[in-house]
Amino acid sequence: MEDGMLIAGQQAMDRTPAPDSFEQHLIVNDRHDETSRRRARRARAHLAPWQASLARDMMLAQISCGLALADIAARLNMTVNHFIKAFRETEGVAPYHWFMQRRIARSMAMLRDETMTLSKVADECGFADQSHFTKAFTRLLGVSPGRWRRNAKNGSLTFEE
Repeated sequence: MEDGMLIAGQQAMDRTPAPDSFEQHLIVNDRHDETSRRRARRARAHLAPWQASLARDMMLAQISCGLALADIAARLNMTVNHFIKAFRETEGVAPYHWFMQRRIARSMAMLRDETMTLSKVADECGFADQSHFTKAFTRLLGVSPGRWRRNAKNGSLTFEE
């Protein structure tokens, strides 16, 4: 019984090249070359300039409400996933991140008006509430909106706007 298992195991070993052998190296490299050829044939997703402009305009129009990527993708005749990949490849950031950067930039302009409360700024910029606004603002700029407003008033901003 042991001899039968040994022979079957030996036959299986004879069919596959040893891990450090030249034949194994060729097999592995051939697989990598085939994968590289497939990737090279596949073009990267990019938006045409008119598509990028339309997408940005549509996102800016939605700045005070939620971001509807499905509407933008449909307008560009793309799937949502393809749009996200193409936008990221074209703009260098994902659509949601680009959108949040614009919301924060808009809020920074509004924060200069000291008569507006933080909750009003949050509402005008499309955030769910002041807490959501504060978290997003702090995540992006590293300082809370209230502190940013005080620093802007004193002229002691330590980072570029």
